[in-house]
Amino acid sequence: MNKFFGIAAIAILSAATWLTLSHHPITEKINVWQAGMMGDNKFFPALTIFVLALPPLLLLLGIKFIVLKRIK
Repeated sequence: MNKFFGIAAIAILSAATWLTLSHHPITEKINVWQAGMMGDNKFFPALTIFVLALPPLLLLLGIKFIVLKRIK
């Protein structure tokens, strides 16, 4: 089970990285938001990856906890 969830987490991070580096339209919105928050029109790709990957990773964590409770 840990193998499945580990591979799923790496896949989520890989997808977020690919979306960020390919300048997908959703990442452009996040980058504009970051540039506005920073004030000097700079953005950090790592923060964009974090913003994209965090919700699916939290969902995956919740699913893992539910599965672990049902097994026990």
